[in-house]
Amino acid sequence: MFIELVKGVSLLLALCFLHGVNVRLWRSRPLVGRLCSGVIFGGICVIGMLTPLVLEPGVIFDARSVVLSMAGLFGGPLVAGVAAAMAGAARLALAGEGAVIGLLVILLCAASGLLYRRARARGWLDVDPVSLACFGLLTHVAVLALFQFLPADVARHFNGMVAQPFLLTFTCATVVLGLLLRDMEDRLSTERALAGTAARLSAITRAIPDVLLVLDDQGRYVEVLSHDDGPLAASVSELVGRRLHEVLPAGQADRFMTLIRDTLWSRRTQGIEYEMRTRSGLRHFEGRVQALDARVNGRDGVVFLARDITERRRAESALRESELRFRSVLLNIPSISVQGYRADGTTTYWNRASEYLYGYTAEEAMGRSLLDLIIPSFMHDQVRAEMRRMFDTGEAIPAGELRLRRKDGSMVDVFSSHAFVEVPGQPPEMFCIDVDISSRKAAEEEARYLAFYDALTQLPNRRLLVDCLQRALTDGARSGLIAAVFFLDLDNFKTLNDTRGHEVGDLLLRLVARRLRDSVREQDTVARLSGDAFVVVAPGLGRGAPEAAAGARALGEHLLARLREPCDLAGHEYHFSMSVGVALLDPASESVDEVLKQADMAMYRAKDAGRDTLRFFDPDMQQAVTRRAMLEVELRNGLRQDQFLLLYQPQVDGEGRVTGVEALVRWRHPARGMVPPSEFIPMAEETGLILPLGHWVMETALRQQARWRLDPVFGRLDLAVNVSPRQFRQEDFVAQVLALLRDTGADPARIKLELTESLLLHSVDSAIETMRALRAHGLSFALDDFGTGYSSLNYLKRLPLAQIKIDQSFVRGVLRDPSDAAIARSIIALADSLGLGVIAEGVETEAHRRFLLEHGCPAFQGYLFGRPMELDAFERQVRAGR
Repeated sequence: MFIELVKGVSLLLALCFLHGVNVRLWRSRPLVGRLCSGVIFGGICVIGMLTPLVLEPGVIFDARSVVLSMAGLFGGPLVAGVAAAMAGAARLALAGEGAVIGLLVILLCAASGLLYRRARARGWLDVDPVSLACFGLLTHVAVLALFQFLPADVARHFNGMVAQPFLLTFTCATVVLGLLLRDMEDRLSTERALAGTAARLSAITRAIPDVLLVLDDQGRYVEVLSHDDGPLAASVSELVGRRLHEVLPAGQADRFMTLIRDTLWSRRTQGIEYEMRTRSGLRHFEGRVQALDARVNGRDGVVFLARDITERRRAESALRESELRFRSVLLNIPSISVQGYRADGTTTYWNRASEYLYGYTAEEAMGRSLLDLIIPSFMHDQVRAEMRRMFDTGEAIPAGELRLRRKDGSMVDVFSSHAFVEVPGQPPEMFCIDVDISSRKAAEEEARYLAFYDALTQLPNRRLLVDCLQRALTDGARSGLIAAVFFLDLDNFKTLNDTRGHEVGDLLLRLVARRLRDSVREQDTVARLSGDAFVVVAPGLGRGAPEAAAGARALGEHLLARLREPCDLAGHEYHFSMSVGVALLDPASESVDEVLKQADMAMYRAKDAGRDTLRFFDPDMQQAVTRRAMLEVELRNGLRQDQFLLLYQPQVDGEGRVTGVEALVRWRHPARGMVPPSEFIPMAEETGLILPLGHWVMETALRQQARWRLDPVFGRLDLAVNVSPRQFRQEDFVAQVLALLRDTGADPARIKLELTESLLLHSVDSAIETMRALRAHGLSFALDDFGTGYSSLNYLKRLPLAQIKIDQSFVRGVLRDPSDAAIARSIIALADSLGLGVIAEGVETEAHRRFLLEHGCPAFQGYLFGRPMELDAFERQVRAGR
């Protein structure tokens, strides 16, 4: 029996050999290698089971426990899985009463090996004799425990005859096989590391553009590394082992040997440049020699690193040739002055353009100092410092505009740029490239004038006017005197341009400019603002507003009188006038722009008053404009900050039951509180903000109806939503409403859109088409404020309406005004004859309700039944039945 166990150990040794061969064979394809390893481990298990130790028929013992545990430890899940599958299949094929226990042994050993592998990966265990012995002992003790489930007589026989040698032999086999496999694994890992290192060294060697040589103290080539043989005097195989004198010419070999001896003696790195005949022709090299710290073949040696600099030498030669051509070309450039200077400022180059620009001939300039030639004395220190920095660092002086001196002492404006040139073998130079920009400077001066003055009238323009106004404001704050701003605009100037042409119009503008300049004081400013608009600034008119206003009126009347005088305009006598607006520029003024706006508004008041007159700025007019502008800004902010909300006002039938509700938008301003719709709806309509506001109202109302739809109390209520004309006339209004119905889940049969009669002033046919499209999806329409607008019976019979609303202006007067009562009765009768529903809004008293009810009005809305209220209050009121 012991011999049978030894046979199992022999199989394990064969397994180790086969596994090592397999891993090396499939090194480049690891997945295939693992599959083959699994087959090898499984095959050893099958062979062991074919020649087992048979204890009883159907009960066999073999080395599969060791094989499978090692498959899990060294092979991993794939190897262990393949081996366990093969072993399990073989054990099932052998059958017998121990088959089940055999399968459990297979699973146990494979799993224990995988657990050991996981512990090893986490650093908890290592593969050493002690760990392997403990692992083998525990694994086979577990196997022995499984054998106890064999039939009792077999288990007794096993415990008495086989257990002890089995445990001893296979525990030792686990240790031996584990150490062998670990040793093989370590060798393979070392081989892979060496192969990687060799590959990297080979790649680095191929990538080095230099030639690396190892030479001993006799000049013998010990090692030659180069990416190819081109830079070498001979091939690598021909060089290694030979001496320098055997390869190179004697003079060159002697030079290298002297360099090697000096390097070995001084132990310092030496440099050399040389020319050598190589396999690729005559090449120039730059070399560096460093002594080796270690001996090579028992002798001292050096490392020689040579770099091919042939292309660099050619480039330097080309650069020198180019520099000569550059100087010859620059000499003949007619418009660009080029000068060259050394570090001490000595002139080395002076082309013909420099002669023309600065007045010095080349003979006069060459050899003289830059500072003496063209640099003004106040710039000497700055130029010295900048030149010193350029020659020290190689950084060029920044380009820019300079005023330099000519030979005759006059100054010239140039744009000067600089280049630092360093040609090998020559002292570095600074080249100055100067372009004459005198004409451009003159053009800039003219442009600056035009930037502040009007080209047609030569008067200050708006830019200079603002500066003048700011200065007047500052002077007034210091002196306490108030200035006046006159805004003058020609009357009917467009007619003159259209009838007699723009040339005549320009003549009139120049005439007006002259008369204004002649009519004001010396300290006053006359400016042309734009087109036919002029501004006069008159400072120091008085210390108080009444005094300043009186002075301004006197000056304004004088200007109007002077401008009314007839003139000769292109050979024809012409009478013209101007409208004048006046605003006072006192220290309390907010800004010059604000004062200009005030004078502009006053001028338009003069236009409205019949032209050819003068008007002062009215503060109330400004406040109204300011309030309007602020309201628009606050309205936009309110939309962004969700300051709007919906209130709900009940609609009731003749018995007081709530049958519907109207959603009304309100603005809860953070500072002003609740803003009524009469203030913000017109502004929203005018600015276009009604579109996002109306969309928000529609969406909010439909979402609320969708929530009510599930409530038996509110699901029966009709919800009325107001739609503005601008919102209704959008091309995609139908698509918007249908999308909201789809997104919110509201019931279209309970949605009633209220339209105003003003909507029908534009394209009744288009409105009818939109209404029909929405009505086809279940929505209904009511005509709001009926009787206050267009009120055409023709459109009333064509519109697909469900209801008309009697305007509250008629409802409130039914008890005291017979006309209002008659209109209300007529609307009720008209609606009844057309088959339309009717509802009266603005019902505030019981008397109003009784009158309308007696004359056939079936539905009501107003303060009598409930004010517009927030959602919670409305829902509480409806649930309470009030």
